Amino acid sequence: MPAQPRKAPISSGPALALALALALGPALAPAASQAAAPASPADARTLGASDARTLVATAEGLRFSEDWFAAIDDYLAAIAKNPSYGEAYAGLAECYYELGEYDQALSYVAKAAPFRNGDSGLANLEGFVRIGLGDLAGARKAFAGVASALPNDLDARFGLSLLDLSSGKKTEARARLEESLRISPQDARVLLSLALIASDQGRAADAQALVEKALRYHGSEPKTQYVAASLAAAAGDLDRAAFHARNALDLKPSYSEARLLLGSLMYASRSYDQAIALMREAVARDRKDGMAWYTLGLAQVGAGKRSDAIYSLKTSVALRPDDEIARIALELAVADSTGAEDASRAPYADWHVFRGKEFEDRSSYDQAIFEYRRALRIYPYSKQARLLYAGMLKARGFPGKYLAELQFLKGNGTADQAVLDSIETYDSLLVDALGRNWKIDEEALPKRPYKLALMYIAASPVAIGTGIHAAGQELALRYLEDILASSARASILNVPVKVSSFAEAFKTAREADADYFALVSVKETERDVEIDADLRVARTGSPAAAFTSYRTGNDRVKNSASRAADLILGSLQPLGSLVKRSQDRILVDLGKSDGLTKDMKLVVVKKGSVQARSEGIGIAYPQSAVLGEITLAAVGEEASEGTLTSAGFFDTVNIGDRVVLAPPASTAGATAQKSAAGTKPQAELPKEWPGLFTAVRALR
Repeated sequence: MPAQPRKAPISSGPALALALALALGPALAPAASQAAAPASPADARTLGASDARTLVATAEGLRFSEDWFAAIDDYLAAIAKNPSYGEAYAGLAECYYELGEYDQALSYVAKAAPFRNGDSGLANLEGFVRIGLGDLAGARKAFAGVASALPNDLDARFGLSLLDLSSGKKTEARARLEESLRISPQDARVLLSLALIASDQGRAADAQALVEKALRYHGSEPKTQYVAASLAAAAGDLDRAAFHARNALDLKPSYSEARLLLGSLMYASRSYDQAIALMREAVARDRKDGMAWYTLGLAQVGAGKRSDAIYSLKTSVALRPDDEIARIALELAVADSTGAEDASRAPYADWHVFRGKEFEDRSSYDQAIFEYRRALRIYPYSKQARLLYAGMLKARGFPGKYLAELQFLKGNGTADQAVLDSIETYDSLLVDALGRNWKIDEEALPKRPYKLALMYIAASPVAIGTGIHAAGQELALRYLEDILASSARASILNVPVKVSSFAEAFKTAREADADYFALVSVKETERDVEIDADLRVARTGSPAAAFTSYRTGNDRVKNSASRAADLILGSLQPLGSLVKRSQDRILVDLGKSDGLTKDMKLVVVKKGSVQARSEGIGIAYPQSAVLGEITLAAVGEEASEGTLTSAGFFDTVNIGDRVVLAPPASTAGATAQKSAAGTKPQAELPKEWPGLFTAVRALR
C-alpha cells in the first residue's frame, strides 16, 4: 500500500516529531527520544556519514516546529550523506512549499519521486505545489490520480475542493467537503473550510455551528482559533474576534498572523495604545515584517503620534515597495500633518514623478499623466511634476491648459527663463482663443456641476478573505476621492466617509445637498483588488448605477481605483451653465474636455430646474423649463460658443441657466436624458473573487 503523506496537521509539536521519528524504525529510537528537543544540526552531523536518517529525524522535528530554514539545512545535510534519500527530498519540498518557493518545491518533488513510487502524500504535495504555481490542470491531474486509487484520501479530496473554489464552483466544493466530513467527522481542516464557505455564502448560522464544532474538538489548535477570529471579524463581531485572536496568540506566541489580526482589531476599536503595543512586539520579533510596521503606523496616526507614524509607514513602504495601500497611508499621513507648501512633501511627490517618467518613456501616457497628477496632489509646488504634466497636456492638444500650468509656476516665483519664454510664446499663440475673445479665463471656470459624496459602511459583515490591510477600505476610498477630485465634472463633498448603515449614508448625502452618493466597498488579497461602487440618487436613495473594477498584478490599487473613477465620471452626463451672452451669441462652460464638438446642439434649461433623475442615472427637467437651443459654432478647451434659438416668442434666457446635451431627434421633447455623449462606460463583468479560495488554501 502506498505510504500515506506525512505533513504537519493544523497543530504541531514535539509529540508529533517523536511519533514520526519512531515511525522510521527501531534503529531511530535513540534519536526519536530526543525529538521533543531536537539535536542541533551540528550535533546531528557529528554522528557520521551513516546517520542521514538521524538528520532527517531532526529535520522533521524542526519542520513540525515550523523552523523551515533549520529544517532545510538538515535535509540538505542528509542528502549530502545519502543522495538517494527520498524522505529528505520530500521534506525539502514541504519546506519550500511553506516558504512560497513553489518552483523549488516542485523540483524536489521530482527528485523524491523515483524513491517514493506510488506515494499518495508526494502526489498530493505536487498538486498543492502546482496550485501555488498556477498550474491548475496539473494540480487536478495529481489529485485525481490519488483520488482514483484512494477515494477516501482526505488530502486529495481537499485539493479537488480547492480547485472547485478556484473556478467559482462553491456548491461542488461544499459537497465534496461534506462527504469528507462523513469520512472524518472531526477533521479540523474540513470543518473550518466548510465554515469559510458558509460565511462566504451568507449562511451565518451554519458558519457559526461549524466553527463551534471545530473549537470543541480542536480548540487547542492556534489555527482553529485564528480562523474563528477571522470569521468573527468578517461577521462584524470585533469582541469575539479579539477573544479568539488572543487565544491563538496565547497558544502560539510566534503566530504573526494572529498578532497582526489582533492589532488590526484593536485599531478598528480605537484601542490605539493596545494596537501599538502589539505591533511593537511584532516588529521586535521581526524587523522585516512590513505589515506589522504598517499597522503600527496606522495606530500611531490614530493616537496622534504623527512623526512616529510617518517613520513606521516609511519603514513599511521600504520593506514592501509594491504595497500601494501602505504608500497611500504614508502620503495621507504626510499630507494631513503638513501644509500644501511644506517642502517636506517633495520626496513623496518625487517618487510619483520618477514613475511617471518611466511610463512616459514607455509611451504609457495615461499612466504618466496619472502619476504626475498624483505628485501634484501631494506637493502642488513641485516644479518638475508641473512641467512634465504641462508637457503631457500640450501633447494632448490642450495648449490653454499647458499655458495655465506654466503661469502657475510664474505666479509662485519658480519659473525660469525657459518657462517665461514658453509663456510668452503661447500667450501670443492663444491671442485668438475663445476665452480671450470673451474676456474670460477658461481654466478658471468653476464647472464641477455634480456634487458627489463617497462613503463606506463600516459595520456591515464582509466576505471572508476580502481585506489584508487594517483601514484598507477607508484608505482606498480616500485615494478614489483624490482621483475624482481632479475631474471638472464633479465636486467631492467633505462628508464623513465611514457610516454605520445605508440609512446614515442616505441621510448624510441628502443633508449635504449631494446629487449622488456612492457606497464603496474594497476587497483585496495579496495579489488582487476589487472596488465596487453602488451609486445612489441622493434625494431619493434609489439605485442609480453599480460599477465593479477588478485588477490584479502590479499597480492593482491604482488601476482599479482609476477605472472606478472613470466609470463613475463617465456615467454623468455633461452638464454646464451659460457663462456669457451677446445677443444670440452664447458662451457656455462646456468644451473639448467634455467631449463637445462643433455643430452639436445643447438645450438651455431654466436655472434650478435640472436635477438627477429619481431613479437610475441621468438628469431630468420639466419641458416647461426649456428656454431655447444652442448650436455650437466654436469649441474651446473648457468653453464653447454657439447661436441661441429661443424656445418661445419671448427670450427669457439668462446667465447661469443650465445647458445640457440635446436629446436625439427620435426622443426630442423628452423630459429626461439618460446618457452622456458617446457610449456610456460599462462596468466590467466581475471575476470570481479569489478571497475564499485563498482563505481555504491556507488551511492545507
